[in-house]
Amino acid sequence: MSGTSPSSTGSSGEGQPSGSGPALPGEVGTRSGANRATPDADMALDAAVDAVAERIGTPGIGTEQLTLGGDGVVHEIQWSDALPWWLLFRAAGAAFSPTVIILGALGAIALWAGWSLADQMGLPGASVVPVVAGGAAPSAVRPLDGAAVLNTVTGALPAPAAAAVGQALTLFSPASTAGLMGGAAVRLAWFVLVWSLFGTAIARVVGLRLVGEERLGLAGSLRFAARMWPSPCNAALFTLLGMLALALPAMFLGLLMRADWGLAVAGLVWPLILAGGLVLAILAIGLVLGWPLMVAAVGVERGDSFQAISTSFSYLYQRPLHACFYILLGLLVAVPALAAAAFVADATSGLALWAASFGMGHARTTGLLEAVASGGEAASFGARAIQFWTRGLEAVLGAFGWGYAWAIATAAYMLLRRDVDGTELDEIVDEIAAT
Repeated sequence: MSGTSPSSTGSSGEGQPSGSGPALPGEVGTRSGANRATPDADMALDAAVDAVAERIGTPGIGTEQLTLGGDGVVHEIQWSDALPWWLLFRAAGAAFSPTVIILGALGAIALWAGWSLADQMGLPGASVVPVVAGGAAPSAVRPLDGAAVLNTVTGALPAPAAAAVGQALTLFSPASTAGLMGGAAVRLAWFVLVWSLFGTAIARVVGLRLVGEERLGLAGSLRFAARMWPSPCNAALFTLLGMLALALPAMFLGLLMRADWGLAVAGLVWPLILAGGLVLAILAIGLVLGWPLMVAAVGVERGDSFQAISTSFSYLYQRPLHACFYILLGLLVAVPALAAAAFVADATSGLALWAASFGMGHARTTGLLEAVASGGEAASFGARAIQFWTRGLEAVLGAFGWGYAWAIATAAYMLLRRDVDGTELDEIVDEIAAT
Protein backbone atom coordinates (compact mmCIF):
# COMPACT_ATOMS: atom_id res chain seq x y z
CA MET A 1 0.00 0.00 0.00
CA SER A 2 1.74 3.06 -1.17
CA GLY A 3 -1.08 5.27 -0.11
CA THR A 4 -0.69 7.57 -3.06
CA SER A 5 -3.85 9.12 -4.31
CA PRO A 6 -4.35 11.10 -7.52
CA SER A 7 -4.30 14.28 -5.51
CA SER A 8 -0.92 13.47 -3.98
CA THR A 9 0.80 12.44 -7.23
CA GLY A 10 -0.61 15.02 -9.63
CA SER A 11 1.81 15.34 -12.53
CA SER A 12 0.96 18.96 -13.19
CA GLY A 13 0.99 19.97 -9.54
CA GLU A 14 -2.68 21.00 -9.56
CA GLY A 15 -3.89 21.99 -6.16
CA GLN A 16 -0.31 22.21 -4.93
CA PRO A 17 1.48 25.43 -4.14
CA SER A 18 4.73 26.23 -5.86
CA GLY A 19 6.45 26.79 -2.58
CA SER A 20 10.05 25.95 -1.89
CA GLY A 21 11.53 23.29 0.26
CA PRO A 22 12.20 19.56 -0.17
CA ALA A 23 9.34 17.18 -0.66
CA LEU A 24 8.28 15.14 2.34
CA PRO A 25 8.69 11.36 2.15
CA GLY A 26 4.97 10.85 1.77
CA GLU A 27 4.63 13.45 -0.96
CA VAL A 28 6.06 11.53 -3.87
CA GLY A 29 6.42 13.84 -6.88
CA THR A 30 4.40 16.64 -5.30
CA ARG A 31 6.90 19.48 -4.83
CA SER A 32 9.89 18.01 -6.64
CA GLY A 33 7.89 17.99 -9.86
CA ALA A 34 7.31 21.71 -9.45
CA ASN A 35 11.07 22.36 -9.30
CA ARG A 36 11.98 20.24 -12.32
CA ALA A 37 11.79 21.56 -15.90
CA THR A 38 8.92 19.82 -17.62
CA PRO A 39 8.87 19.08 -21.38
CA ASP A 40 6.48 21.98 -21.79
CA ALA A 41 8.95 24.27 -20.03
CA ASP A 42 11.80 23.05 -22.28
CA MET A 43 9.70 23.73 -25.35
CA ALA A 44 8.82 27.17 -24.06
CA LEU A 45 12.48 27.94 -23.35
CA ASP A 46 13.53 26.75 -26.83
CA ALA A 47 10.83 28.90 -28.39
CA ALA A 48 12.02 31.89 -26.36
CA VAL A 49 15.62 31.36 -27.51
CA ASP A 50 14.52 31.10 -31.13
CA ALA A 51 12.39 34.23 -30.75
CA VAL A 52 15.35 36.19 -29.35
CA ALA A 53 17.60 34.94 -32.17
CA GLU A 54 15.02 35.98 -34.73
CA ARG A 55 14.56 39.36 -33.07
CA ILE A 56 18.28 40.20 -33.22
CA GLY A 57 18.47 39.03 -36.82
CA THR A 58 21.08 36.34 -36.27
CA PRO A 59 20.32 33.35 -38.48
CA GLY A 60 20.89 29.86 -37.21
CA ILE A 61 21.25 30.70 -33.53
CA GLY A 62 18.85 28.58 -31.56
CA THR A 63 18.67 25.05 -30.31
CA GLU A 64 21.41 24.05 -32.77
CA GLN A 65 23.90 26.19 -30.87
CA LEU A 66 22.51 25.98 -27.33
CA THR A 67 22.48 22.65 -25.52
CA LEU A 68 19.81 22.75 -22.80
CA GLY A 69 19.84 20.44 -19.85
CA GLY A 70 16.83 19.02 -18.05
CA ASP A 71 17.01 21.89 -15.61
CA GLY A 72 16.53 24.45 -18.41
CA VAL A 73 20.10 25.79 -18.07
CA VAL A 74 22.39 26.33 -21.08
CA HIS A 75 25.28 23.89 -20.66
CA GLU A 76 27.07 24.22 -24.01
CA ILE A 77 27.32 26.69 -26.88
CA GLN A 78 28.52 25.55 -30.31
CA TRP A 79 30.63 28.56 -31.20
CA SER A 80 31.24 27.25 -34.70
CA ASP A 81 27.53 27.72 -35.37
CA ALA A 82 26.94 30.78 -33.23
CA LEU A 83 29.94 32.57 -34.79
CA PRO A 84 30.29 31.08 -38.28
CA TRP A 85 32.92 33.62 -39.33
CA TRP A 86 35.28 31.77 -37.00
CA LEU A 87 35.87 29.66 -40.11
CA LEU A 88 38.20 32.42 -41.34
CA PHE A 89 40.51 31.80 -38.39
CA ARG A 90 40.52 28.09 -39.15
CA ALA A 91 41.37 28.87 -42.76
CA ALA A 92 44.27 31.04 -41.58
CA GLY A 93 45.54 28.06 -39.60
CA ALA A 94 45.19 25.81 -42.66
CA ALA A 95 47.38 28.25 -44.60
CA PHE A 96 50.33 27.17 -42.44
CA SER A 97 50.15 23.58 -43.70
CA PRO A 98 53.20 22.54 -45.77
CA THR A 99 51.05 21.62 -48.77
CA VAL A 100 49.48 25.09 -48.95
CA ILE A 101 52.84 26.83 -48.48
CA ILE A 102 54.47 24.76 -51.23
CA LEU A 103 51.57 25.35 -53.60
CA GLY A 104 51.70 29.08 -52.89
CA ALA A 105 55.47 29.11 -53.49
CA LEU A 106 55.13 27.23 -56.78
CA GLY A 107 52.46 29.66 -57.94
CA ALA A 108 54.52 32.68 -56.92
CA ILE A 109 57.59 31.36 -58.75
CA ALA A 110 55.55 30.60 -61.88
CA LEU A 111 54.00 34.09 -61.78
CA TRP A 112 57.41 35.70 -61.35
CA ALA A 113 58.87 33.68 -64.22
CA GLY A 114 56.05 34.57 -66.62
CA TRP A 115 56.07 38.27 -65.81
CA SER A 116 59.87 38.38 -66.01
CA LEU A 117 59.64 36.83 -69.48
CA ALA A 118 57.11 39.51 -70.47
CA ASP A 119 59.57 42.16 -69.29
CA GLN A 120 62.40 40.56 -71.28
CA MET A 121 60.18 40.55 -74.37
CA GLY A 122 59.79 44.30 -74.01
CA LEU A 123 56.06 44.38 -73.37
CA PRO A 124 54.94 47.82 -72.17
CA GLY A 125 54.09 48.35 -68.52
CA ALA A 126 56.98 46.29 -67.19
CA SER A 127 56.62 45.46 -63.51
CA VAL A 128 58.28 42.31 -62.25
CA VAL A 129 56.23 40.92 -59.39
CA PRO A 130 58.35 39.97 -56.36
CA VAL A 131 58.19 36.41 -55.09
CA VAL A 132 58.20 37.46 -51.45
CA ALA A 133 54.83 38.76 -50.24
CA GLY A 134 56.08 42.01 -48.78
CA GLY A 135 57.52 45.38 -49.60
CA ALA A 136 56.13 48.31 -51.47
CA ALA A 137 54.26 48.23 -54.73
CA PRO A 138 56.39 48.49 -57.88
CA SER A 139 56.62 52.03 -59.14
CA ALA A 140 56.04 50.90 -62.73
CA VAL A 141 52.47 49.87 -61.97
CA ARG A 142 50.18 52.43 -63.60
CA PRO A 143 47.04 52.93 -61.49
CA LEU A 144 43.73 54.28 -62.68
CA ASP A 145 44.17 58.03 -63.13
CA GLY A 146 42.04 60.11 -60.79
CA ALA A 147 40.95 57.16 -58.64
CA ALA A 148 42.41 58.30 -55.33
CA VAL A 149 40.70 55.59 -53.29
CA LEU A 150 41.90 52.80 -55.56
CA ASN A 151 45.42 54.23 -55.63
CA THR A 152 45.51 54.36 -51.82
CA VAL A 153 44.26 50.81 -51.49
CA THR A 154 46.72 49.54 -54.10
CA GLY A 155 49.63 51.25 -52.36
CA ALA A 156 48.74 49.63 -49.04
CA LEU A 157 48.71 46.10 -50.45
CA PRO A 158 51.73 43.77 -50.39
CA ALA A 159 53.87 44.03 -53.49
CA PRO A 160 52.60 40.94 -55.37
CA ALA A 161 48.93 41.76 -54.78
CA ALA A 162 49.53 45.43 -55.58
CA ALA A 163 51.20 44.45 -58.86
CA ALA A 164 48.25 42.27 -59.87
CA VAL A 165 45.65 44.92 -58.95
CA GLY A 166 47.76 47.56 -60.67
CA GLN A 167 47.72 45.57 -63.91
CA ALA A 168 43.91 45.34 -63.70
CA LEU A 169 43.66 49.09 -63.13
CA THR A 170 45.96 49.71 -66.08
CA LEU A 171 43.81 47.53 -68.32
CA PHE A 172 40.64 49.46 -67.44
CA SER A 173 42.17 52.94 -67.30
CA PRO A 174 40.90 55.32 -70.02
CA ALA A 175 44.28 57.08 -70.02
CA SER A 176 46.26 53.92 -70.83
CA THR A 177 47.71 53.53 -74.30
CA ALA A 178 47.01 50.50 -76.47
CA GLY A 179 50.49 49.20 -75.66
CA LEU A 180 49.95 49.49 -71.92
CA MET A 181 46.58 47.75 -72.19
CA GLY A 182 48.12 44.97 -74.26
CA GLY A 183 50.96 44.44 -71.79
CA ALA A 184 48.57 44.44 -68.84
CA ALA A 185 46.27 41.98 -70.65
CA VAL A 186 49.15 39.55 -71.27
CA ARG A 187 50.31 39.72 -67.66
CA LEU A 188 46.78 39.32 -66.30
CA ALA A 189 46.21 36.35 -68.60
CA TRP A 190 49.30 34.68 -67.15
CA PHE A 191 48.15 35.57 -63.64
CA VAL A 192 44.75 33.94 -64.24
CA LEU A 193 46.35 30.88 -65.83
CA VAL A 194 48.81 30.35 -62.96
CA TRP A 195 46.32 30.76 -60.14
CA SER A 196 43.60 28.82 -61.93
CA LEU A 197 45.92 25.86 -61.36
CA PHE A 198 47.57 26.54 -58.01
CA GLY A 199 44.67 28.52 -56.52
CA THR A 200 42.25 25.68 -57.29
CA ALA A 201 44.64 23.22 -55.68
CA ILE A 202 44.89 25.36 -52.54
CA ALA A 203 41.11 25.83 -52.41
CA ARG A 204 40.62 22.06 -52.57
CA VAL A 205 43.14 21.38 -49.81
CA VAL A 206 41.73 24.07 -47.52
CA GLY A 207 38.11 23.12 -48.25
CA LEU A 208 38.70 19.51 -47.28
CA ARG A 209 40.46 20.56 -44.08
CA LEU A 210 37.64 22.92 -43.11
CA VAL A 211 34.97 20.24 -43.44
CA GLY A 212 37.06 17.64 -41.62
CA GLU A 213 37.55 15.32 -44.60
CA GLU A 214 40.73 13.51 -45.50
CA ARG A 215 43.75 15.67 -46.02
CA LEU A 216 44.84 16.02 -49.63
CA GLY A 217 48.55 15.91 -50.33
CA LEU A 218 50.59 17.90 -52.81
CA ALA A 219 50.33 15.36 -55.63
CA GLY A 220 46.61 14.79 -55.11
CA SER A 221 45.82 18.51 -55.06
CA LEU A 222 47.79 19.09 -58.26
CA ARG A 223 45.99 16.19 -59.96
CA PHE A 224 42.67 17.71 -58.95
CA ALA A 225 43.70 21.16 -60.19
CA ALA A 226 45.02 19.72 -63.47
CA ARG A 227 41.48 18.49 -64.23
CA MET A 228 39.59 21.56 -62.99
CA TRP A 229 41.77 24.57 -63.89
CA PRO A 230 39.92 25.39 -67.18
CA SER A 231 36.77 26.26 -65.21
CA PRO A 232 38.08 29.33 -63.28
CA CYS A 233 40.17 30.35 -66.28
CA ASN A 234 37.19 30.29 -68.62
CA ALA A 235 35.03 32.04 -66.00
CA ALA A 236 37.34 35.06 -66.09
CA LEU A 237 37.51 34.92 -69.89
CA PHE A 238 33.73 34.76 -70.34
CA THR A 239 33.19 37.68 -67.97
CA LEU A 240 35.75 39.79 -69.82
CA LEU A 241 34.18 38.92 -73.18
CA GLY A 242 30.81 40.00 -71.82
CA MET A 243 32.30 43.33 -70.82
CA LEU A 244 33.79 43.82 -74.27
CA ALA A 245 30.43 43.04 -75.89
CA LEU A 246 28.67 45.61 -73.70
CA ALA A 247 31.37 48.18 -74.50
CA LEU A 248 30.82 47.94 -78.28
CA PRO A 249 28.20 50.77 -78.46
CA ALA A 250 30.52 53.10 -76.57
CA MET A 251 33.38 52.07 -78.86
CA PHE A 252 31.40 53.07 -81.95
CA LEU A 253 30.40 56.33 -80.27
CA GLY A 254 34.06 56.94 -79.53
CA LEU A 255 34.79 56.80 -83.27
CA LEU A 256 32.29 59.61 -83.79
CA MET A 257 33.82 61.56 -80.91
CA ARG A 258 36.97 62.07 -82.95
CA ALA A 259 35.07 64.91 -84.63
CA ASP A 260 33.62 67.92 -82.85
CA TRP A 261 30.08 67.20 -84.02
CA GLY A 262 30.41 63.64 -82.79
CA LEU A 263 31.59 64.94 -79.41
CA ALA A 264 28.48 67.12 -79.26
CA VAL A 265 26.27 64.14 -80.03
CA ALA A 266 28.04 62.13 -77.35
CA GLY A 267 27.35 64.89 -74.85
CA LEU A 268 23.64 64.60 -75.52
CA VAL A 269 23.48 60.83 -75.13
CA TRP A 270 26.13 60.56 -72.40
CA PRO A 271 23.58 59.54 -69.71
CA LEU A 272 22.99 56.38 -71.72
CA ILE A 273 26.73 55.75 -71.83
CA LEU A 274 26.89 56.26 -68.06
CA ALA A 275 24.14 53.67 -67.64
CA GLY A 276 26.21 51.25 -69.68
CA GLY A 277 29.25 52.18 -67.60
CA LEU A 278 27.33 51.22 -64.49
CA VAL A 279 26.74 47.75 -65.92
CA LEU A 280 30.41 47.52 -66.85
CA ALA A 281 31.38 48.60 -63.33
CA ILE A 282 29.22 45.83 -61.87
CA LEU A 283 30.91 43.28 -64.11
CA ALA A 284 34.41 44.67 -63.47
CA ILE A 285 34.00 44.71 -59.70
CA GLY A 286 32.49 41.24 -59.83
CA LEU A 287 35.44 40.04 -61.89
CA VAL A 288 38.18 41.58 -59.75
CA LEU A 289 36.64 40.80 -56.35
CA GLY A 290 34.65 37.76 -57.39
CA TRP A 291 37.26 35.80 -59.30
CA PRO A 292 38.84 34.41 -56.09
CA LEU A 293 35.34 33.20 -55.22
CA MET A 294 35.12 31.56 -58.65
CA VAL A 295 38.34 29.68 -57.94
CA ALA A 296 37.03 28.66 -54.52
CA ALA A 297 33.73 27.55 -56.07
CA VAL A 298 35.57 25.21 -58.40
CA GLY A 299 37.71 23.86 -55.56
CA VAL A 300 34.74 23.29 -53.24
CA GLU A 301 31.89 22.46 -55.63
CA ARG A 302 33.81 20.99 -58.59
CA GLY A 303 31.58 23.21 -60.74
CA ASP A 304 32.01 24.46 -64.28
CA SER A 305 32.69 27.99 -65.48
CA PHE A 306 29.07 29.12 -65.57
CA GLN A 307 28.35 27.83 -62.07
CA ALA A 308 31.44 29.63 -60.81
CA ILE A 309 30.30 32.90 -62.43
CA SER A 310 26.70 32.67 -61.21
CA THR A 311 27.57 31.74 -57.63
CA SER A 312 30.33 34.34 -57.21
CA PHE A 313 28.24 37.21 -58.60
CA SER A 314 25.19 36.07 -56.65
CA TYR A 315 27.02 35.79 -53.34
CA LEU A 316 28.96 39.03 -53.83
CA TYR A 317 25.99 41.22 -54.73
CA GLN A 318 23.31 39.59 -52.57
CA ARG A 319 25.45 39.84 -49.44
CA PRO A 320 27.81 42.78 -50.09
CA LEU A 321 28.10 43.73 -46.41
CA HIS A 322 28.86 40.15 -45.44
CA ALA A 323 31.51 39.97 -48.16
CA CYS A 324 33.09 43.24 -46.97
CA PHE A 325 33.09 42.00 -43.39
CA TYR A 326 34.81 38.75 -44.36
CA ILE A 327 37.39 40.63 -46.43
CA LEU A 328 38.16 43.06 -43.60
CA LEU A 329 38.38 40.26 -41.06
CA GLY A 330 40.69 38.35 -43.36
CA LEU A 331 42.93 41.39 -43.68
CA LEU A 332 43.02 41.81 -39.91
CA VAL A 333 43.95 38.18 -39.41
CA ALA A 334 46.62 38.54 -42.13
CA VAL A 335 48.69 40.90 -39.98
CA PRO A 336 49.63 38.36 -37.28
CA ALA A 337 49.67 35.51 -39.82
CA LEU A 338 52.19 37.22 -42.10
CA ALA A 339 54.19 38.32 -39.07
CA ALA A 340 54.33 34.71 -37.89
CA ALA A 341 55.53 33.55 -41.32
CA ALA A 342 58.25 36.23 -41.37
CA PHE A 343 59.26 35.31 -37.83
CA VAL A 344 59.65 31.65 -38.78
CA ALA A 345 61.80 32.60 -41.78
CA ASP A 346 64.05 34.90 -39.73
CA ALA A 347 64.31 32.44 -36.85
CA THR A 348 65.20 29.54 -39.15
CA SER A 349 68.03 31.32 -40.94
CA GLY A 350 69.25 33.07 -37.80
CA LEU A 351 69.38 29.95 -35.64
CA ALA A 352 71.13 28.01 -38.39
CA LEU A 353 73.96 30.57 -38.38
CA TRP A 354 73.85 30.71 -34.57
CA ALA A 355 74.49 26.97 -34.35
CA ALA A 356 77.34 27.18 -36.86
CA SER A 357 78.88 30.17 -35.06
CA PHE A 358 80.04 27.96 -32.18
CA GLY A 359 82.45 26.27 -34.57
CA MET A 360 83.38 29.28 -36.73
CA GLY A 361 84.22 31.71 -33.95
CA HIS A 362 83.16 35.32 -33.58
CA ALA A 363 85.45 36.89 -36.19
CA ARG A 364 84.57 34.37 -38.90
CA THR A 365 80.85 34.60 -38.11
CA THR A 366 80.87 38.39 -38.36
CA GLY A 367 82.62 38.26 -41.72
CA LEU A 368 80.16 35.69 -43.03
CA LEU A 369 77.17 37.76 -41.92
CA GLU A 370 78.57 40.81 -43.74
CA ALA A 371 79.24 38.74 -46.88
CA VAL A 372 75.75 37.22 -46.85
CA ALA A 373 74.15 40.62 -46.33
CA SER A 374 76.17 42.40 -49.05
CA GLY A 375 76.71 39.59 -51.56
CA GLY A 376 78.41 40.65 -54.76
CA GLU A 377 81.33 39.20 -56.66
CA ALA A 378 83.73 39.82 -53.80
CA ALA A 379 82.00 37.25 -51.63
CA SER A 380 83.29 33.70 -51.70
CA PHE A 381 81.40 30.84 -53.27
CA GLY A 382 80.34 29.52 -49.88
CA ALA A 383 78.98 32.88 -48.77
CA ARG A 384 77.05 33.29 -52.02
CA ALA A 385 75.65 29.76 -51.68
CA ILE A 386 74.48 30.45 -48.12
CA GLN A 387 72.96 33.72 -49.33
CA PHE A 388 71.14 31.83 -52.12
CA TRP A 389 69.62 29.27 -49.76
CA THR A 390 68.70 31.93 -47.19
CA ARG A 391 66.88 34.03 -49.76
CA GLY A 392 65.26 30.90 -51.13
CA LEU A 393 63.90 30.11 -47.68
CA GLU A 394 62.61 33.66 -47.32
CA ALA A 395 60.95 33.42 -50.73
CA VAL A 396 59.24 30.12 -49.91
CA LEU A 397 57.94 31.31 -46.55
CA GLY A 398 57.21 34.76 -47.97
CA ALA A 399 54.96 33.10 -50.53
CA PHE A 400 52.81 32.13 -47.57
CA GLY A 401 50.83 35.27 -48.36
CA TRP A 402 49.52 33.73 -51.57
CA GLY A 403 48.43 30.54 -49.83
CA TYR A 404 46.81 32.59 -47.09
CA ALA A 405 44.86 34.67 -49.63
CA TRP A 406 43.41 31.61 -51.35
CA ALA A 407 42.64 29.94 -48.02
CA ILE A 408 40.68 33.00 -46.87
CA ALA A 409 38.90 33.15 -50.23
CA THR A 410 37.81 29.53 -49.77
CA ALA A 411 36.46 30.18 -46.28
CA ALA A 412 34.71 33.37 -47.45
CA TYR A 413 33.04 31.43 -50.26
CA MET A 414 31.75 28.80 -47.84
CA LEU A 415 30.44 31.50 -45.49
CA LEU A 416 28.69 33.40 -48.28
CA ARG A 417 27.25 30.13 -49.55
CA ARG A 418 25.79 29.58 -46.10
CA ASP A 419 24.43 33.13 -45.95
CA VAL A 420 22.75 33.01 -49.37
CA ASP A 421 21.86 29.36 -49.98
CA GLY A 422 21.71 28.08 -46.41
CA THR A 423 24.27 25.36 -47.19
CA GLU A 424 26.00 23.95 -44.14
CA LEU A 425 29.65 24.77 -43.66
CA ASP A 426 30.64 21.10 -43.57
CA GLU A 427 29.40 20.30 -47.10
CA ILE A 428 31.80 19.80 -49.99
CA VAL A 429 31.47 17.94 -53.28
CA ASP A 430 33.81 14.95 -53.11
CA GLU A 431 35.20 12.70 -55.79
CA ILE A 432 32.49 10.05 -55.42
CA ALA A 433 29.62 12.51 -55.74
CA ALA A 434 31.21 14.08 -58.79
CA THR A 435 31.36 10.79 -60.64
